[in-house]
Amino acid sequence: METTVLITACILIGLGVLMKRFPMLIAGYNTHSKKERANIDIKGLSTFMCYSFVGMGIATLAVYYICLGIGHADWAGLSLIIPLAYIPYLIYKANKYDYNPPKKSRKYVMALSALIIVVVTVLMLNGMHPSNVRVENGKIIFTGMFGTSKALNEFSGIKLTDTLPQVSLRLNGISIGGINKGLFKLTQGGSCFMFLSSSTKPYIVFSEKNGKEIFYNSKDSASTMQVYNDLNRLFH
Repeated sequence: METTVLITACILIGLGVLMKRFPMLIAGYNTHSKKERANIDIKGLSTFMCYSFVGMGIATLAVYYICLGIGHADWAGLSLIIPLAYIPYLIYKANKYDYNPPKKSRKYVMALSALIIVVVTVLMLNGMHPSNVRVENGKIIFTGMFGTSKALNEFSGIKLTDTLPQVSLRLNGISIGGINKGLFKLTQGGSCFMFLSSSTKPYIVFSEKNGKEIFYNSKDSASTMQVYNDLNRLFH
């Protein structure tokens, strides 16, 4: 995660500096005709774009390391939402430097940007909804977004643990606020599914006969233990 944040911040800051030095890099401005560009306050626009991109980069870094500093590493990933949330205002404000007759495309771009943010927000909220596990038709089903299901006879058993394997990469899913759902690549090789609704211990480990594992917990330890006790009977 730290590498992703650092790369994102460096790209944003670098783009900001370059757009101030080379205004033709600014999207929209470089597609205008020479006559239209004459009606754009390019000095003001390039300065605004520079400050905006540099500011987004710095804010992304600041939020990430503040979360780490106060002991909320699970929320640090939220820092990557900052640039996305700022886009509609960026487009709106940038148009203030364009004195050409307004084009319908501007409204479409604004509407599309707002729609993208709404869709991403809805998907994140849906992804953060706690997963449940149930047995149905001879299968163990992990519900919710990024969920999966496997035949009961594919498992060798379940156990409790207070530790999680070290993850090197999230292949798909979501990781935010203690919630980890999806498929994760492990540092020592291989991958595993995680359906964690919180950072509360213990975790249930579903061991598959092929050597792979699935990690699950509920929002609180009592609920996790209830799930464990209910499912553990299936393997005895």
